[in-house]
Amino acid sequence: MSCRGWSASLAHLISEGDIDEGAFPAAAILAADDRAPNLLALSAILEPLHVDLVTATSGREAIEKASHSAFAAILLDVMMPDMDGFETLASLRSLPLARHTPVILLTAHELDTRDMEKVKGMGSVDYILKPIAAELLRSKVAALVSLHRRGEALTAKDRQIAMLAHDLQSPLTAISVAADSMCRTELDPRSQNLARVVQRGTARMSKMVQDLTDYARAGRGAIPIVREQMDLGDLALEIVEEFLHTYSGRRIDLARGGDLRGNWDRTRLYQALSNLMMNAIRYGTGAIAVRAQDGTAYIEVSVHNDGPPIPEEFLPMVFRPFERGVQTRAGLGLGLYIVREIAKAHSGDVVATSSSELGTTFTIRLPRTA
Repeated sequence: MSCRGWSASLAHLISEGDIDEGAFPAAAILAADDRAPNLLALSAILEPLHVDLVTATSGREAIEKASHSAFAAILLDVMMPDMDGFETLASLRSLPLARHTPVILLTAHELDTRDMEKVKGMGSVDYILKPIAAELLRSKVAALVSLHRRGEALTAKDRQIAMLAHDLQSPLTAISVAADSMCRTELDPRSQNLARVVQRGTARMSKMVQDLTDYARAGRGAIPIVREQMDLGDLALEIVEEFLHTYSGRRIDLARGGDLRGNWDRTRLYQALSNLMMNAIRYGTGAIAVRAQDGTAYIEVSVHNDGPPIPEEFLPMVFRPFERGVQTRAGLGLGLYIVREIAKAHSGDVVATSSSELGTTFTIRLPRTA
């Protein structure tokens, strides 16, 4: 299979949307209400969905159960004694397993402005008025269960991709060692050229395998980082010098300003900046400008290139996995996605701007400390 066909197959493995609902165990739903008849009614309403309903008779009991188990959705009665639904929700959002779990509040009254302020910034929160319309609650819970199962399916695919990347590494290493050995051997010019072609091909494939590994890792949470004291300006200089050596025909300008020291993962930032540099080499024209600037609490490093801009309709999608602006180019379309995940792992972000007048600029913004 060619590199291009291999890439397409992997992209299909990630993006295919059909989910076999029967392939997963019953989704767990947590319901908290201080009145037993209400919990019994919820059980009857949700019975056609074949979910595993876990009940709690207080907010504190709900928090205890959510601290040990993950749920597809949580149903909270607002008017519970001791700890009401809003207080329970606030505590749930501090739990790793419930931080992003969708919550449906069950209330006898419309939520007013003060109530909405209480749930502001607490993620996915909906509410249903009592007396509960059975079909409405069922439809909402069914939708949340479907989203939960899609997440489980993607996690399973991430594991498959990680295993595939691991299995590809050994034969790829053997090919690379053989090509390096051939290049150091006295061969006729044609054989030498073929050996160098194999070298370049294995280098590209190795980068794809690393990207796949990072993609699968990001699917299970933030890319792991190991922080150390470092100077981002020194790292930028090292990368620029390496690219100037490899791409001697390109002009790369570097500007560094202020205190660029911070507590970051040097290896991961090397990977992120190298991806941005390679992106500029592949898709840009003329000189490349790299800027590292001190922003006091934050450090910004940007890579700019001229050339055809990223189409406006495509700009919001450039950080998605398996998306590329130029479909004829080699690669999996994971480079910018991994840049974003590395920035997020440092509690930072990355933004892109592009126009025919100003060119294209990618800027990573990193807090100086964790």
